[in-house]
Amino acid sequence: MAEVPALRRSIAILRHLASSNRPITAGALVRALEIPRSSAYELLTVLEELGLVVRTESGYVLGAGVHELGSSYLRTNPLQRLAQPIVRQLAEETSATAQLAVIRGWETVYVLKEQSLKSVAVITATGVRMPSYLTATGRAILAHLPKSEVLAMFQSESGFVTRTGQGPTTVKALNAILAQDRRAGWAIEHGEVTPGISTIAAPVYDVLSRPIAAIGLSLAGDVLTEDTDTEPLVNKVLAAAAEVTAKLR
Repeated sequence: MAEVPALRRSIAILRHLASSNRPITAGALVRALEIPRSSAYELLTVLEELGLVVRTESGYVLGAGVHELGSSYLRTNPLQRLAQPIVRQLAEETSATAQLAVIRGWETVYVLKEQSLKSVAVITATGVRMPSYLTATGRAILAHLPKSEVLAMFQSESGFVTRTGQGPTTVKALNAILAQDRRAGWAIEHGEVTPGISTIAAPVYDVLSRPIAAIGLSLAGDVLTEDTDTEPLVNKVLAAAAEVTAKLR
């Protein structure tokens, strides 16, 4: 295998930044990745010039160039192409908004959105990022990841962000929700992302049976409440996720 230290270290820096929701200092990168200090600063300078990282007062974060690369990948990603007709059909059959989402770092990233003419407006446009612990799609994925991965993803969180005053605010609270979602095989959230909107989601698995995405279905709160018989809608979401999973194998 060819050894290109600078390239490997640059990718390691980008991945480490992607795993955090806070700026990371150059010194912290040096310690975490065991990169010589001089090399780290040289690589960060080049990555900044390329727009792949941005320097803030408290450290480095990913730059817009990473999003551009990610968007290009998503346009050719077989997951997105295979899922689109299935997600569209789900939206049409339920007169709702259906999405395909993945997890990047600690966030849910919506990579596909289809909605019927009768569906309500939801904040799930392609490319939008949300805290994964607030979204049904994020939880559907997190619930079926190894617990050690989930812990590593959120162990640095001292306080979780909320959008509507609802949702887990600690790792312990999140784990309790994920345990329930794991047993059910699907996830649901009521108004934690958008007031008055509820979402049901189910995981999509790759050939190694690892959850790599989730399909979500969002409806108005007066249609999907905690007292609603959700089984028909849950079955449709589960079937759509299973169909995408089958196409990936």
